[in-house]
Amino acid sequence: MAGASTIGCGNAGAAVSGVPAPRGNVLGWQHVYTDDFSGKALNRARWSRYSGTPGGDPASSWSPSHVRVGGSKLVLMGYRDGGRLVTGGVSNWRNAQLYGKWEVRARADASDEVTFHFLLWPRNEVWPPEIDFAESFGGARTKVDAFLHWRDAAGKRQKRQRVLRGDFTKWNTFGVEWTPSLVRYTINGRVWATETGGIVPSTPMWLGLQAQAGGCAKRAQWGGKRCPTVGTPAVTRVEIDWVAVYRPGLAL
Repeated sequence: MAGASTIGCGNAGAAVSGVPAPRGNVLGWQHVYTDDFSGKALNRARWSRYSGTPGGDPASSWSPSHVRVGGSKLVLMGYRDGGRLVTGGVSNWRNAQLYGKWEVRARADASDEVTFHFLLWPRNEVWPPEIDFAESFGGARTKVDAFLHWRDAAGKRQKRQRVLRGDFTKWNTFGVEWTPSLVRYTINGRVWATETGGIVPSTPMWLGLQAQAGGCAKRAQWGGKRCPTVGTPAVTRVEIDWVAVYRPGLAL
């Protein structure tokens, strides 16, 4: 396992998460859009709801009905539906881009069974590459993992893991900056890990925000602690206050 970092928790405030949605360019990055989910429905020009079983994860199931917008938040919910635990997820596959900066202001309920994943996925659906800039495999939300997936010169699939510790039941801003030469993972505007070299992807990707079921089974499969540790709420919520997207650029 790669090196770990530690942070203080985010700060929840009166304006949903306590941190306003960013607008405009920042140094090195040209603003594409910000979505603060202030309406009553998803912006269909940007987002699509997930449906069905994730590829490679038969323990989980997605339904569009488990995605809600309200109270200036996007909420991905996990709860039992039709006899199984079902979750919500969204993608902005219509807005894939090559390189950029993505920030997601979010928090999640503690849950042994419901995981969350913020990631960049290749537009051409040829995997790998994949950039997972914030993944929580359930439990007390005391850490998130970041993974970079790639294929080496021999064609073998490879991945590199980074670990960040904190309290992710509180609001934090998860981010990734991706250029031709590096991938930087950020938390609350601070870089906490970097990847460089030939493992950096070079194909357009889109942003996915998803909750998934089966956290206990995954941890058991990987040799982790047995469940339950914190329990699983009747409804587990992954709440997203805003998303900001940028392209590489110099304008301010």
